[in-house]
Amino acid sequence: MSDSADRSTREYALDPLKSFAIRAPAGSGKTTLLTNRILRLLATVDSPELIVAMTFTKKAAQEMRERVINALNAIKNSESHADPDCSHELAKVVLERDSQLNWHLIENPSRLRIMTIDSFSQRLVRQMPISSGVGEGFSLV
Repeated sequence: MSDSADRSTREYALDPLKSFAIRAPAGSGKTTLLTNRILRLLATVDSPELIVAMTFTKKAAQEMRERVINALNAIKNSESHADPDCSHELAKVVLERDSQLNWHLIENPSRLRIMTIDSFSQRLVRQMPISSGVGEGFSLV
């Protein structure tokens, strides 16, 4: 993919009115793109819990959460740097929104719904034990 096409695709993925899935090789910037998408979405919602980001591994989910919090911390601590992937500018907007709406994301990163597909599924079943037909006492195998 050309640099121009790649840049265009990344910009499309940051549009909060669009849905998308990412499939790309290791080292291509998937986590950075998803982190920026989360930051962009946080700039538009009234509550961080309204955003759900899913990935396959716990490691990837934790890394995305850490990147979001690190971006916010960098702004809070006035760490200015050239940021080619735009997370710095996005984080500025999110930190302002965080302050306005008293989210306290840095202190409460668990408000970020960044999880594995398995943990999302478990959460749904636990929220609706009767509807799911599984009941409360299930365990994932």
